[in-house]
Amino acid sequence: MVVSQFFSPLRQLKGKGGASRRRNSSSSSGSGESNEAWSSEAGDTRSTRAMVTGECFCCNSKVSYPEGVACFKCTVCDTINDLRVEERGSRVPPPLTLARLRAGVQAYRRHPEKHGLLEAMIRESFGQWEVLNFSFASGEEVTDEDPGVQFADVHAAYKIVMGLPTPFIRAMMSGIEQVLRRPGR
Repeated sequence: MVVSQFFSPLRQLKGKGGASRRRNSSSSSGSGESNEAWSSEAGDTRSTRAMVTGECFCCNSKVSYPEGVACFKCTVCDTINDLRVEERGSRVPPPLTLARLRAGVQAYRRHPEKHGLLEAMIRESFGQWEVLNFSFASGEEVTDEDPGVQFADVHAAYKIVMGLPTPFIRAMMSGIEQVLRRPGR
């Protein structure tokens, strides 16, 4: 399949009678329709907004995007960069600790039919930056020399998760991918 098919203006206008309009405008040469009509009908507002250059939060590439947008997608790594962090209305789960993870694994081993609870805990903990920011905290003040993280606990937690069946590892991976692809949401 040709990549240009995905970005064709006709695909965007398919539900709006764009194909018939294309036939009409190509058969009659002075129909008065301009490219501006096509782009405004397709929802293209690039011509009316000034472009701004910024850096991707993930790969540090320079990316141009319209001024005033809330987010943009990096053309290099496909990460969606949120320029405004939205306030979450729902409650944020507690930070992940080694004790909390071990308790979840023990509950799963006692009641394997409730595996969804442990999967959800792992996905939520690894998939939200608010949770990860405070997980495995040492309680020490964050400095240039000490990041305030208990690295031995982080290592032990990854070892526990990697020892679990595949669905739990996938839950961790999908959570990590979610936070990397859309950190502000």
